Amino acid sequence: MTMPDFPAGRAPIDPDLGPESTATSRPAPGTEAVGPEEEGMVGRAGVPAPARATRAPIREAKDQVVDQVKTSFRQARDRAASSLTESRVQAADQIGGMAAAFRQTGEHLRGENQGRAADLADSLAEQVDRASSYLRERDLPAIREDIQGLARRQPAMVLGIGFALGLLGARFFKSSERHVAGGYDA
Repeated sequence: MTMPDFPAGRAPIDPDLGPESTATSRPAPGTEAVGPEEEGMVGRAGVPAPARATRAPIREAKDQVVDQVKTSFRQARDRAASSLTESRVQAADQIGGMAAAFRQTGEHLRGENQGRAADLADSLAEQVDRASSYLRERDLPAIREDIQGLARRQPAMVLGIGFALGLLGARFFKSSERHVAGGYDA
């Protein structure tokens, strides 16, 4: 007894029909040819199905991280804006206190018959009071726009003010260091 010829993965060759019949014949059960889809390869760009299946959770995790970062950024921005608003109001209050001190100085100078100096102190108190009101009434973006407009119109004045503020800040930090060190230099 002879064994029939079986090509790998195909049905047996019928000796009466010849090898041409195997081209149109169906594969034997259980020996079907496996296409790329069944091998784990999915159509586009030959990306394996397992890799595509792991992309979805990775993409979801990435989206969650991005959302958390955006939320954290918004919260930090809101906290910073709130802190700046509180600082702006505190600065306005301190400047208002300076205006009151200038008014008292003007009254004291009037009491000593120094009308010209008293008028100067009152004028200064009025200007400082206007600055205090400005800080209370304006929000930060409006203040920034006003400063930018002033810098375009009067760049030398803005540079001078920046320089003066820098000197005052340096003086402040220098005096703070002496306090921390334990005393003043004589």
